[in-house]
Amino acid sequence: MAKTSHAQPLFQLIHALTKSEKRSFKLYAGKVSDPSEAKFVKLFDVLEGMEAYDEDQIFKKMPDLKRSQLANMKSHLFKQVLMVLRQSQIKTDVDIMLRENLDYVRLLFKKGLYEQSMKMLQKTKATANNYKKNIFKLALLNYEKNIENQQMLSLDQTTCLKLDKDTKSLLRKINVAQAFFSLALRMKAHFLRSGMARNEDELEKINKIFYGNLPEHDKTHLSFSEQYNMCRAYYWFSYLTQDFTSCVKYTEIWVSIFKESNLTHLRHAEFLRGLNRLLQSLFRINDVDRFSIYYEELLEFEKLYAKAIDGNSKQLLVRCLTIQTLNKCFLEGDFKQYGPKLERYLGKLEESLEYVDSNNQLVVFYKAAILYFGLGKYEKSLAYLDRVIDNKNDQLREDLKSFAYILYLIVLYDMRDLDNLKTMRNRAFVYLRQRNILGQFHHIILQFLKKTEDIMPLDLKGELITLRTSLQGLLEDKFEAKPLLYFDIMSWLESKITSRPFHEVVKELAESKH
Repeated sequence: MAKTSHAQPLFQLIHALTKSEKRSFKLYAGKVSDPSEAKFVKLFDVLEGMEAYDEDQIFKKMPDLKRSQLANMKSHLFKQVLMVLRQSQIKTDVDIMLRENLDYVRLLFKKGLYEQSMKMLQKTKATANNYKKNIFKLALLNYEKNIENQQMLSLDQTTCLKLDKDTKSLLRKINVAQAFFSLALRMKAHFLRSGMARNEDELEKINKIFYGNLPEHDKTHLSFSEQYNMCRAYYWFSYLTQDFTSCVKYTEIWVSIFKESNLTHLRHAEFLRGLNRLLQSLFRINDVDRFSIYYEELLEFEKLYAKAIDGNSKQLLVRCLTIQTLNKCFLEGDFKQYGPKLERYLGKLEESLEYVDSNNQLVVFYKAAILYFGLGKYEKSLAYLDRVIDNKNDQLREDLKSFAYILYLIVLYDMRDLDNLKTMRNRAFVYLRQRNILGQFHHIILQFLKKTEDIMPLDLKGELITLRTSLQGLLEDKFEAKPLLYFDIMSWLESKITSRPFHEVVKELAESKH
C-alpha cells in the first residue's frame, strides 16, 4: 500500500542527501561483493528515483523481494546510509570528529597504550578549545583523570589539584550555560504557543518565570558558552515582552562573540541564527541604517560560505535570506524592486519546505502574503494566508494566525469580495473568541468590516477616518498596538483615504523616516 514520504524516514533520509553524499554511498556500495547486500543497494536506487514513497512500485522494480523482507531491509539500509553519511562529514562536522577522537582515546586506553591515549587526548582537547565545546572538554577531563590514574610512578599532587580545579571550573560554566539554555527554551516555547505577551497578567507571569530561573552570573566574567546561552535567553525574554531595544543589544553581543572567538566560519548555523535574530530585532525598531549594514553582512556570509556549509546550514541560510529580504522590502517600502528577487527566494524555499520547521513556515507564508498584497497580487496573497490559517497545529503561533485572519479580511475588502468577506469575518470572530484573544484592535476592525456593506460610497471616507482615529487611540497601549507590528494597517488606511496604492504610501513613509 502506498504511503506518504512523511511516514518513511528512509525515503526522507535518501532525498535529503546531497549529490556528493549520494556519490559517497555509491562508492561504498561499489565495494560490496555479497549478493545479499546488493539488494540494499538496489533498494537505495529505487527509493532515490521515486518522487513519492510507493511500496507497490518497490515490489514491481524488485520482483525477488518478499513483502516480509522489506521492513528489515529498510532498517539495514537506513543504518548503512547513516554510517556513510557520518564518515563523509567527519571533516566538516566538529561534533562528529570530536566523538570519533573520544572513541580513539578510549580504545587506546583499553589497550593499555596510555601515552598514545594522552597524546590523542591533548590533540582533541585543542580542537574542543578552538570550537568552545565545553561538554566535550568535560568528557576529555574525565578520560585524562583515568589515564593519570594509571601512571602510578608519575602521578603527583600538583596534577591532581589542577585536574580538580579544571573540572570544578568547567562544571560551573556548563551548569550556568545549561541553565541559560533551558531558560531560553522555556521562553521560546511560550512564544511559539502564544506569541508576545498579550496583557499585564501574562507579562507578570513571563517575568516571574524568567527571573525565578535566571542563574547567578557575573556578565563581565562569562565563558563563550555562558555568554552565548545568556544572549539566547535574554533575546527570547525581551522579544516576548516587546523590549526590542534589548533584543538588539543581546543579539549584537551574540554576533560579536562569534566574531571575536573566530567561530563565524566554524559554527555556521549558530552564528546565522544570531545574525537572523539581530536583523529581525532591527526590523522591529525600524532601524533602516543598521539593518542595511547587517543585511550586507548576511549577503557576504552567503558569498563566502554558501558552497562550504552543510545541508542544514544551507537551508537555514535560504530561510534567513528570504525572511530578511522580506523585512528589507517592508522597511524600504519598495515592493516592486524586491518582488522578483523575493519570488526567487520563495521558490528556493519551497523546494526544501519539508525541512523547515512549522513556525518559520508560518512566518514566511505570512510575510509573503504581505508582499503580494503590496504588489496588488491578491489571489497569491490569499493563497499564502490560507496556508497560515489552515495549519493543522492549533498550538502554534495563535498570534500570527489571528493577524492572518485580519489581513485576509483586508485583502477581501480591497477585492470588494463582500460575500467571502462576511463568511471569513464570522470565521475570524469565532477563532478569536475561542482562543480568548479578541482584543480592542480586532474588535474595532471586525466592527468596521461588518458595517462596510451598509456604508454609502459618499460616507466611506468619513468612516475610514473614524476607523483610523479609533486605532490611533490604541497606539499608547503596547499590548493593543501589537497588531501594528505584524501589518502596517495605518498605511493601508492612509491609502484608502487618499485613494493611492498601498505600496506607494508605504514607500513614502519609509523614505520620510529614513
